[in-house]
Amino acid sequence: MTMNPPIVHLEIRSVNKSFRKVTALQDVSLDIFEGEFLFLLGPSGCGKTTLLRILAGLEDADSGSILERGVDVTGLPPSRRNFGIVFQSYALFPNLTVAQNIAYGLQNKKISSDQIASRVKEMLEMVGLTGMERRYPAQLSGGQQQRVALARALAISPGLLLLDEPLSALDARVRANLRIEIASLQRRLGITTVMVTHDQEEALTMADRIVVMDQGKIVQIGTPLEIYQHPASPFVADFVGLMNFLPCTALSGTPNRVRCGGVELQIEQSHAGIHPDQPVTLAIRPEEVEVLVNQSAPNTINLRIQEIEFMGPFYRLYLHQPSTESNENQVNLTAYLPPSSPVSSGIQKGVDIAVHLPAPKLRVFPAGAVSARFGSTSAVLGSVHYPFHP
Repeated sequence: MTMNPPIVHLEIRSVNKSFRKVTALQDVSLDIFEGEFLFLLGPSGCGKTTLLRILAGLEDADSGSILERGVDVTGLPPSRRNFGIVFQSYALFPNLTVAQNIAYGLQNKKISSDQIASRVKEMLEMVGLTGMERRYPAQLSGGQQQRVALARALAISPGLLLLDEPLSALDARVRANLRIEIASLQRRLGITTVMVTHDQEEALTMADRIVVMDQGKIVQIGTPLEIYQHPASPFVADFVGLMNFLPCTALSGTPNRVRCGGVELQIEQSHAGIHPDQPVTLAIRPEEVEVLVNQSAPNTINLRIQEIEFMGPFYRLYLHQPSTESNENQVNLTAYLPPSSPVSSGIQKGVDIAVHLPAPKLRVFPAGAVSARFGSTSAVLGSVHYPFHP
């Protein structure tokens, strides 16, 4: 059965934007497909909000173009673009009721008051706020205000929905619940949606595709699984999830073997373009590290437990290599160990254990690509600096 290619809803072509001497966006090109939930993910200052504002017409690009369903909308004002937007601050009118806030965008569409009332009722039911139409924003919780802002954006039946970090002001439990509700609503409506966030958990749990941005550029595009399991760079590996970075050396004559902390390890990713005896960096996620009883298994390193944190579903173990002939490539890493593991009964600070680093899970990066961005590769675990040193 042949799958039809996805329909492109929005084309972003070579968009550039600078604010005085600061480059906010650099040659950004992207296709956004009909009905997909696309996330712009990255740290503060990476350009994701600037790109969203350009899509909305709230900011002008210095160069480049935006096409919606083949029509060039680059120069159109916001009022002539077919989108709904939800801001981080909700931007509700405090002097208007819930119903009046939702109806606000409909009142310029020359439709009858009965039609407006019917649409407002439909939106209230959709976001679970039936019976609250006469309340004012100050009488609502943060989660309820966010639902009103979402209902107002959807009331005009936009072709494109833009969400600018809409959940960042909410507490963790409300945020988790609204993630599920918004994702479910988006899929039910089939509306093309672009959401800006710096929260990797939001992106991983809600997105169809993720666009990872850094310093005004797109550095990787993929599904949540692709981004998490196959990061294209150390930056992506570090920003999305936690990652161990281990300094190693590529071995001469054996293209799929490296040396880390005096131990030879097998890898499956050939380090093409990396010369023998050249420093490299291995990356592996904490949940991929296997704590073993058998210390003679392949790809095993003996490490000492320096600190233990009980996290509920797992123990977080901070591990280090007590000593090697040369401390240059000494191994420090974090591993997760389920309490149900037979090994967990014997863990305590100061105990030596064996860890297995599965070859298929080891990612290889040139050493300079990691150290230039994050400093000492042996001391950085994801976005958390290793807190203990031997």
